Order: sequence, then structure tokens, then C-alpha cells
Amino acid sequence: MINTKPVPIIITLAAAFISCVISIAQKVEFSEFVKRLAIVVAIFLVMGTIIKMILDYAFKTLEPITPIDEDVISVSTPLDEAEGQEGQEESSEESQEPDEA
Repeated sequence: MINTKPVPIIITLAAAFISCVISIAQKVEFSEFVKRLAIVVAIFLVMGTIIKMILDYAFKTLEPITPIDEDVISVSTPLDEAEGQEGQEESSEESQEPDEA
């Protein structure tokens, strides 16, 4: 599953950075600067959390569901091949041993 944990933080920090740049360019007083920054951070934190929840839901529904039968076949196949090779080795060893009769 894809890690969506940092999505709200990234969105909030990007919005805060843009808000700071705009406020500095407009030469806003410090109290107004802090008010704007707090409002932008609160709004975009909520928006980022909603986007994260939507992404989590979307990725959860996109994950392929594997039937139990496929897991059993894929696990048992290598064992069957290994047993077949062991059986061949045993039969070749038996044919190479001399008979003591």
C-alpha cells in the first residue's frame, strides 16, 4: 500500500509558504501576517486530511484480491518440483550401487 501519511503536511506547508511570500510581498503588519498564516494552515490541514482519506480509500479499492486457490497452487508447485527431483536422484543412486546377491 502506498504511504499517504505525509500528504496533509506537504499540502499545509506549501500553502503556508505561499501565504508567507504573498504577505511579505504586500508588506502586511505582523498581527495580520500571523492571522493569515493561522487561517491558511488550519484550512489546508483539513483539506490535506480529506485528500489523504480519499487517496487511502482509492488505493484500498484498487488492490488486487488474490483467491486462496492461487496461493495454494503457487506454494505447492515448487515443493512438487523439489520432490520430483529428489525422487530422480534416489532412483539414479539405486541403479549405480552394485548388487551383492
